[in-house]
Amino acid sequence: MDKNEKTLKIIILGSSEVGKTCILNRYFHNDFKENLLSTVGIDLQTKFFKFDGDQKIKVNYIDTAGEEKFRAISVNYLKGTNGVILVFDITNKETFDLLETWLNELKDTNKADVSKVLIGNKADLAERREVSVEDANNLANNMKCKYYEASAKTGENVNEALDEIAKISFINFTRIEDRKSVV
Repeated sequence: MDKNEKTLKIIILGSSEVGKTCILNRYFHNDFKENLLSTVGIDLQTKFFKFDGDQKIKVNYIDTAGEEKFRAISVNYLKGTNGVILVFDITNKETFDLLETWLNELKDTNKADVSKVLIGNKADLAERREVSVEDANNLANNMKCKYYEASAKTGENVNEALDEIAKISFINFTRIEDRKSVV
């Protein structure tokens, strides 16, 4: 690894079956599989970016299991994370309501100020919507982050959201590093 290369850790959180794995599969492989197996524990995929000129940034995207029985594993990965992608299914209000649990976990790990994006997945099923755009935007405003309506199936807004979290995580990371060098 290049000594100038920085590594960022971004974790994707949300209830089971909201499409976290499908979002990452679309982002990394430009592919959609209808019946992917649920993630057990975690899965990691890496992408490289260049921010700030020639600075090479390695971003590890960590896919987590959404099932309650795996929550402790997911929470453990919050430590040292630079960014969080919170995902809900726009056709399932319960998955939106359960985001509060993940936000509380962030607060409990002292990561309330970590870079975040909110994704309402399954935008291709908007006719079955149970979560309004207004409610999602209000949550995003409260979280001080951007909201994306996305579809892992069609690819709508997937790249935009995941590139955005990498960019803002890098900016936040750089700001923190600059503060450390001043002290």
